[in-house]
Amino acid sequence: MSLSLLTQLADIPASQWDALAPNDQPFMRHAFLSALEESGSVGGRSGWQPQHLLWREGDRVLAAMPGYGKRHSMGEYVFDHAWADASQRAGIPYYPKWLSAVPCSPVGGARLLGEAEAADRLLQALPDFLSTHGFYSGHINFNDAALSDRLAEDGRWLPRLGCQYHWHNRGYRDFQDFLDVLTSRKRKQLRKEREGVRQQDIEFCWYQGHELSEAQWDFVYTCYANTYFVRGRQPYLTRQFFSLLAERMPEALRITIASQHRQPVAMALSLVD
Repeated sequence: MSLSLLTQLADIPASQWDALAPNDQPFMRHAFLSALEESGSVGGRSGWQPQHLLWREGDRVLAAMPGYGKRHSMGEYVFDHAWADASQRAGIPYYPKWLSAVPCSPVGGARLLGEAEAADRLLQALPDFLSTHGFYSGHINFNDAALSDRLAEDGRWLPRLGCQYHWHNRGYRDFQDFLDVLTSRKRKQLRKEREGVRQQDIEFCWYQGHELSEAQWDFVYTCYANTYFVRGRQPYLTRQFFSLLAERMPEALRITIASQHRQPVAMALSLVD
């Protein structure tokens, strides 16, 4: 039995990694994580150095955690600067740190993958393993409730709580069914907003990953990048990353493109399980 580091996901077959990950976790799939690496979105000078963990028993990989070595906290969408500052003031090194998360996306879900018994052994060995490999702190962001419960029983981990807003389909038959559960004021507000969109001659088209042309993917990336440019920042993900997603997991991609007078003006990209 041993715990080891994997510095590139290409070194493990996709079938072997995906056998450990839950089927409803597209962000944990080999196709998604390897696309980040091969596109240069992580690795190199990005500040996200792949440091995935594998728990082996003999020649079998029974558990894993995606992970990254970091010397800053950029691209995590959760702010631990206060923790880093407190550590510095106390004379306790904070970086380099090891982080298990979906790079550049505040997406919740599984982080500890594999068979339950092997996963428990990995988690038990994790803090000492990180220490012996030069990491001064270990972090797990946006993990699921099952892992939170496990970590709560281990006195070596401290919880950091945040807030996210999620929308869930409660079995609504249609949009009107959804409106009916809202207050009168909110129903009126939503109808007014939708009417405003209709009056501007804005139309929406929905696509799966394999249905977009390269020109449309260029537009998707332009919209994504602009969310950073307007704040004076550079986008974390590269254009090639989107092409690799379209090539490797098109069935998991849903793209909405809004057009005005037949010209695209906005988009939304979603992943489905």
